Amino acid sequence: MSNMKRILYIVVIVLGISAVSCKKFLNTVPTDSLVQTEYYNTEAKLNEALAGVYQPLSSSGIYGDNMFDELGASTDEGFYARSAQTTGIMVYNFDYGNSDVNNFWTQLYVGIERANILIQNINIAKMDETKRQVILGEALFLRGYYYFLLVSNFGDVPLRTVPTPSVYDVNVIRSPAKQVYAQILADMTAAEGKVSSITAIGYGGHVSTTAVEGILARVCLTMAGMPLNDESKYADALLWAKKVQASGIHSLNPSYKQMFVNLHQDVYDIKESMWEVENKGTDADGLGNTNRLGNTNGIAYSANNNYPGYSYAFINTTAKLFNLYPAGDIRRDWAIAPYSYNAATTPVSYSFFASSSIYNRNVGKFRREYELTLVRSKNTTPINFPILRYADVLLMLAEAENHINGPTSIAYDAINQVRRRGFGLNPATPTVSVSVVNTLTLATAGNTGYLTTVPNIPVTFTGGGGTGATGMASVASTGKITGITVLTPGSGYTSVPTVSIGTAWAANTAYVTGTQVYNGNNLYTVTTAGTSTATGPTQTSGASVAATTGAVFTYAGAKATATATIATSAVDLIGLNQGSFLTALQDERSRELCYESLRKPDLIRWGIWVSTMNNLAADMKANAGTTYSYGALAGSNITSRNLLFPIPASEITVNNLATQNPGW
Repeated sequence: MSNMKRILYIVVIVLGISAVSCKKFLNTVPTDSLVQTEYYNTEAKLNEALAGVYQPLSSSGIYGDNMFDELGASTDEGFYARSAQTTGIMVYNFDYGNSDVNNFWTQLYVGIERANILIQNINIAKMDETKRQVILGEALFLRGYYYFLLVSNFGDVPLRTVPTPSVYDVNVIRSPAKQVYAQILADMTAAEGKVSSITAIGYGGHVSTTAVEGILARVCLTMAGMPLNDESKYADALLWAKKVQASGIHSLNPSYKQMFVNLHQDVYDIKESMWEVENKGTDADGLGNTNRLGNTNGIAYSANNNYPGYSYAFINTTAKLFNLYPAGDIRRDWAIAPYSYNAATTPVSYSFFASSSIYNRNVGKFRREYELTLVRSKNTTPINFPILRYADVLLMLAEAENHINGPTSIAYDAINQVRRRGFGLNPATPTVSVSVVNTLTLATAGNTGYLTTVPNIPVTFTGGGGTGATGMASVASTGKITGITVLTPGSGYTSVPTVSIGTAWAANTAYVTGTQVYNGNNLYTVTTAGTSTATGPTQTSGASVAATTGAVFTYAGAKATATATIATSAVDLIGLNQGSFLTALQDERSRELCYESLRKPDLIRWGIWVSTMNNLAADMKANAGTTYSYGALAGSNITSRNLLFPIPASEITVNNLATQNPGW
């Protein structure tokens, strides 16, 4: 069961609660004509109701789209890549009537209302008491989490902890943020002692003991920062993060890339991925639970239903994030796509960007090419969203420890585990530095005659004292190689290695028609299949003689060449003071967690949201060029009022006791 997708499948009941199955993808017969006590009178019905409490997480208003698209599009990590978009929340030109803000608010309160109803009816069913407490714990936690998203985004909010007695009971005052946070802590701490361990659950779709502890660390760090500035919560955050670490359950996936591929492919990595929003299917049968991850924030591709998958690519990277990665940090070219897709090809092929091209790079962390179903939906994906990863817990632990005790060995160990994995190294092995192949530059001479039917060509490295570096080049419609990139930077390079583009001719090798090889500085295409002799082709025009070379090699042009640079980057941090450690920690969170809906809340709690975005806007206006200078719009529009969202019109217009946030 650990690798089986657990699905949220909606069933309708007369109370208006959407109940779904978190355990298996089932054909559930709709239940109607039930009074409330009848609906909650069995263990199975309680689990269905619990699934209904989870369901808003996957709605478009929260993690189905909003959190990583409209609400999370513009930070110092990315910008909304549509020059015509001059209004809306993605460019911070909106008001309290904005539909995205309204949808976010509404879905959070849908989840809260469902949790309140379940909690009220938790004792009706005759069932095993331990299992009942697990259901209660998850419901309490989810209510707390929904309130956490509300209070951290809207400030003071109406606090409802019992079911709404009537549709006319809408006038509720906004409770102070401190009171809301107190309820969140009460719900989550109660949940910690009730929910199951993630090893017992076997997957990340349900909250577990350590997931509760990790989110409590996040809540406490948020309370410790702006606007509450509750200094005591740093110690609480440290306590919760250490509890996760001390469990011994969690560790970093050795491969940063594989961590995200798993989210695409129904693979549950419970060691690192501690809590996920689960999705499945293509919506073709109406039974799946899907979102738009990789569709609105993926790599651009416009062929509907085809591999690798349709994506609008609404979000591009910033030069600030791109340049934040040091040489050899393999996270950069996963989080930020180093290529665009070519027209429909199977297998998929790429066109690699020049090193100077930054702002045209799409978000690459969620890539639809890794979905398992070949026929893909245009507007929905089955990719799971990672709400909490162990890497985040380690970084929270490092931040809290540094704030309380300075950069101790505890803080260094936590952040350095994340950094080592970022360089493709063993997280547990201390590493001073790594020397890697850093950049590749195509020579201007030569480079003709490449077949467009082979759009991607391997790049190999020899010499230089290191190992492990690989690369790839892309062929344009002109028959020239126009893009080249380092795929893996390797390590141990003490001098510049020799770069070879393509496949070298070899003796006694069976060649098929259409193969391209190089010999010396010449490029050849095999025009008659055969096995090569010991004599390679050397001519600079025409075809070789089969009697001499075996297979016939026809001259195609001059081979493309490139040169490499190497660079050495520090891996383990050491010797920092408290302030410089915090700065390093802030940068590390961006490198590790970018595009996971955490950057804006981080910048807000650190008290640098407005200044960071204003500075980003100034930089983009000056340096993004005429094509992408429009990306400065969001940062230019952000003021102190954007520390909170407005209370939406849907609430203001019906709740006579509701007040509006400053500036709105």
